[in-house]
Amino acid sequence: MAESDDWEMCEVSCEVSCYRDLPARHLRQRTRNILSRYLNVNLRGRDWRVVADVLEYEYITILNWERDQDPMGCFLRDWGTKESSTVGKLIDVLEYLDRQDVICEIKNLLDGDYTLWKRREREGSPLQVNEVSPSQQDYPVQRVTDELRGITRGDRASGPIETFDAYVCFCEADSSIVHTMMSVLEKPPYNLKLCVEFRDLVPGCPKVTAEAELITNRCKKTVVILSPEFIESEECDFQAKIALSYCPGARAKHVIPVIYKQCTLPPMLRHIALCDYTKEDQQEWFWERLYCALRG
Repeated sequence: MAESDDWEMCEVSCEVSCYRDLPARHLRQRTRNILSRYLNVNLRGRDWRVVADVLEYEYITILNWERDQDPMGCFLRDWGTKESSTVGKLIDVLEYLDRQDVICEIKNLLDGDYTLWKRREREGSPLQVNEVSPSQQDYPVQRVTDELRGITRGDRASGPIETFDAYVCFCEADSSIVHTMMSVLEKPPYNLKLCVEFRDLVPGCPKVTAEAELITNRCKKTVVILSPEFIESEECDFQAKIALSYCPGARAKHVIPVIYKQCTLPPMLRHIALCDYTKEDQQEWFWERLYCALRG
């Protein structure tokens, strides 16, 4: 019996090996749901936490995902933004954890994922299924799924999802600067569209999942409001890391740090040029500089 089990596990491994190069971001929602169904279950040393840990996620990020109803889904959405994330690496981790049960469940689905990916590569078609208007072409890839609809006030049951010029990452103690930012940048002559949690997120949606979706897929940029309170906030730290992981090294100027109160800059933001709201001699140009950064 043991020999038979070993042969079956070898067969499963061989069957999924042909999909090793499949980028994780191309996993369809059905495959993600299976991974979540199995790995969200609390199995000490063999669940989603270890997957995230082995793939070098920080402990504080894992703690933040624990608060979500679908932590494995949070991991997959974030990990999928990394160029190096492939199904092969995920399979390696699952084999290391002796989760052949998971590999067996997804092996048939991977065939469809792989086929769809290759077809898109041949046809040169975008990732999103729904067509988008020319004004939306500059936004990141939009994945329209039932799970991610309805997280903002402007979402509708069908058609394009709501998109924004920038997601504003801030702590509650600094909400006054956010109100000011909305009153200045969302009116003429700037006319930008900001995503602000207390106004735009719909109550009842999974918060961590919504934040990750908005930062990585629906907002062109992320404004990070820096203050001592922000530095101490685990939730804000999570949001900033999501934004930076979407575009490591600030290659596309995705993250714009704004110093609202004097503080020690977190190491992950020290290499990025800042907008300093605290310097009175720079106030004359502050809003114009911030606008230029957001429209670029």
